[in-house]
Amino acid sequence: MPIKSHIIALWIGAASLAISATGLAANPDPASYPSLSTKQMGHVRHMINMANQLDGDFSLMGEADPVYAMSFHAYQFQIAFAAYALASAHYHYTPAHRDLYQKASTRLIKRMIYKDVWDYWAHVSKFDLTDRTETEMGEVMVTYTEDDWYGWIDPNIKKNIMYSGHLLQMVGLHETLFDDHRYDEPGSLTFRFAPVEYGQNPVEIKYDHNRLTKVIYDQFVEGHFQGIECERNAVYAECNQHPILGLMSYDFKHDTEYSPEVQSKFKKVMEKRKYIDPETKTTMYFLKVKEDEVVPATYAWADGWNGHAQHVWDKEYIESLYPHQQKRYIPSMLEGAPGDNMGWTSSFDFGWFALLASEVGDTETVKTMADYADAHFSPTWKDGGLYYPTTPDYQYNFTRNEEGFIQNVGPATGNVLIGFTRINPKDGLWKIYNKPWDESRFAEPFISDVEYLEASVTQAVYDAEKDALIVTLAPGPVKSEATSFTVRQLDPDKSYALVKDGQALGEVNAKTALALPSAQWQADGSLLINTELTEPQSFILKATAGPVATR
Repeated sequence: MPIKSHIIALWIGAASLAISATGLAANPDPASYPSLSTKQMGHVRHMINMANQLDGDFSLMGEADPVYAMSFHAYQFQIAFAAYALASAHYHYTPAHRDLYQKASTRLIKRMIYKDVWDYWAHVSKFDLTDRTETEMGEVMVTYTEDDWYGWIDPNIKKNIMYSGHLLQMVGLHETLFDDHRYDEPGSLTFRFAPVEYGQNPVEIKYDHNRLTKVIYDQFVEGHFQGIECERNAVYAECNQHPILGLMSYDFKHDTEYSPEVQSKFKKVMEKRKYIDPETKTTMYFLKVKEDEVVPATYAWADGWNGHAQHVWDKEYIESLYPHQQKRYIPSMLEGAPGDNMGWTSSFDFGWFALLASEVGDTETVKTMADYADAHFSPTWKDGGLYYPTTPDYQYNFTRNEEGFIQNVGPATGNVLIGFTRINPKDGLWKIYNKPWDESRFAEPFISDVEYLEASVTQAVYDAEKDALIVTLAPGPVKSEATSFTVRQLDPDKSYALVKDGQALGEVNAKTALALPSAQWQADGSLLINTELTEPQSFILKATAGPVATR
């Protein structure tokens, strides 16, 4: 070979190597994207297990004596907060893995409108539960008049915002996160109540997203924006935060302006009536409507519950309160004298305040409380899910154990709140509502058809700037040597480099039918990727300038 030709060949070869190295260096690093940890994924699986139970089966949700239907352990709160936790997991860690979370959201909404969750209202709505007094026999009703004889069957039409507000938030999140408008269809939220006479059909109460929104907005207006009652005569600040978030989602998808008005006017009432005491920085217990009386309180659950949700639309204010609240409750909540009675709120205090800490980004407190739960609340794995089982006497034993630690774990805290805390990053809910996905998000590449029992998707992100899909799978609860997943909405005019655990496998192209042994094009234009799965594996599909052979 002539010297000149030899030099040119060497130069071309060096250039090719340089281009290849540059191409590899440009590949995204999966470690630079959020990923669910083993424990976070365990919480996700437990909440999905809750969603997937058969209708009428609430065995994962703790004791369900109807007497306690109005407590914070009630099914509606566990179902709702599971939906919010899964929304946070999907938005922040796996936005390119849609079908698992969409199906779970649909199941949770279906469970939410199942009669065992809401039919308590037909009875509870007969009573003014705030009209009580202490006697030697305990709390008793002061008055019981003819007005208390008839309740409402419809759980949404009036008051009961502790139920309807959550339903509105759940439906709004579903529509926003999945661009799924099924609940806009008339009758898509149908409530079936037991027949009032023998031989009759069930009473059906038909709602949809639009009607539910209007019914709740109208109640805000009728009440002069002081908030909508939960049980009769009681307005709780925290319960009114959820419909506000629901209105935000509705406005975004339907081009309406309900939420700005409600936020502005409700905040004015909160300030005027001191729903949050400016001196103690603590949230009221509730407003007695007929008496026009704010009942003050100092509860970590109230501050945590109200604060984590109000933070979505009143960020600076809630963050200004948080340091005072954190100092008040932590670490005194966590350890005290053995046998001390912590009161009926002990489990709620822990769960909801931990959630607030996560939302405002107090990672130190989140770690302290999550580690505390792991040390003292008997973390349990079941069917791939991680939760903290309820203590047998959680409904009446609120004392600290012999070492001075909390020993009361109720189902709301053990099933969802601690898991939600561990999953939710700083500004987790704030970002979902203030940086919602536009229509372009739903045209991006995503994965589907993952075998749920075989594989856990701990990371699924499409990076639009790098035109790359990043996916990480970990072995699921059922061992399998191999599994597969499907990639959808890849651009047929582009070639994609497939990288597995940092190793380039080659390129694929739908238009030319260019495929690989482990990646095959399907008739619908999707790409089926097969892989062994004995340990976590990361995949990158990155658009390239041309076939590998030309580089």
